[in-house]
Amino acid sequence: MRKSKLVLTGLLSLGILGYAGTETQAQEVRSFSGYNVTYSGAEKFAPYSLRKSNTRGVVNLSNDSGTAWITANMKNSDGVYRGGTTVQRGKRATFKTEKAEVGYKYKLGLRKTNNTGGGKVTIKGSWSASGG
Repeated sequence: MRKSKLVLTGLLSLGILGYAGTETQAQEVRSFSGYNVTYSGAEKFAPYSLRKSNTRGVVNLSNDSGTAWITANMKNSDGVYRGGTTVQRGKRATFKTEKAEVGYKYKLGLRKTNNTGGGKVTIKGSWSASGG
């Protein structure tokens, strides 16, 4: 009986340590809607997102209809590139960041990737500088 309690205590301890040792996916999600983006026009910037962990950035257009591809570039307040991706409307994508630091806010520049299918598209979605 005593031996089984010792084994049970050991297993519970390992389980708790394993759970406590996992990194949480901390993120500050920012939404945007009604953004008219074009291929040749200026980037439209989504609201700033605070980077809370050293994880990938996330762009979520999964609730947006259409098939256009969108280029999303994360930048610091000086406009310096810190990571990005291309994502198709109706999809979600994560991206690797470059020299992005926890505790800083970043903005997401959005534009149409290809010059096809008309001049502009109106998009909606969300993004986070970390959590992916």
